Amino acid sequence: MTTKQLPAAISSLIANLEQAQAQSPAVMDNDFLFLKLTKFGEWVFGGEDTEVSNESIFAIDPSSYMHGWIAWHDFKLQGEEMSVQGQPPIDKASLPTVEGNNWVPQVGFALKGMEGPEEGVQLLYKTSSRGGKEAVAGLLSAIVARGKSGESDLCPEIVLEKSSYVHKKHGKTFVPVLTIDGWIVIPNGTEPQTAPEPVAAIEEPTPEPALEPTARKRKRRSA
Repeated sequence: MTTKQLPAAISSLIANLEQAQAQSPAVMDNDFLFLKLTKFGEWVFGGEDTEVSNESIFAIDPSSYMHGWIAWHDFKLQGEEMSVQGQPPIDKASLPTVEGNNWVPQVGFALKGMEGPEEGVQLLYKTSSRGGKEAVAGLLSAIVARGKSGESDLCPEIVLEKSSYVHKKHGKTFVPVLTIDGWIVIPNGTEPQTAPEPVAAIEEPTPEPALEPTARKRKRRSA
């Protein structure tokens, strides 16, 4: 089955994701908690930095994918401009001048706990680090390839893992790994909405990695 033969909604989604990938340097509301990988290699979320369980599996709605720009100066958020897939990309030249004027590309998506202690928890992951952007790009490539192959279950179920490498200056450094555990059908009636307002959730900058896999112990669900 070719992309043109896919149902219109799926075909449009795949086209939008491909366009967003090329342009990249769900629902978003107050129920979403921010997810991050700390410099200590822990996946945590929310204001209290609750650690994600090794047993948890999360589903990602591809229509929640967002891309844009973020600016920090002296560890303070100066600005954030994001758009979801299907919306026009944000031109860097159109961004306002802010202190430091250090606008860098950022990508992200929404995810929901499907199994484990985080079942039902809605999270938002945004990253401007190189390792984070590469992890998200790999996930998008898998979604696009699956859609082009004619599959209709395009929501990846993922496990949050990490890899590490030794940086000459910073020592052991962790980078995110988004491991696909399975696929489910996109929920009916899902419509992309506007990107959420900026929230100051500091992410440690990550240099270019030479990855060394770090395994997490997790019970895989039975068939």
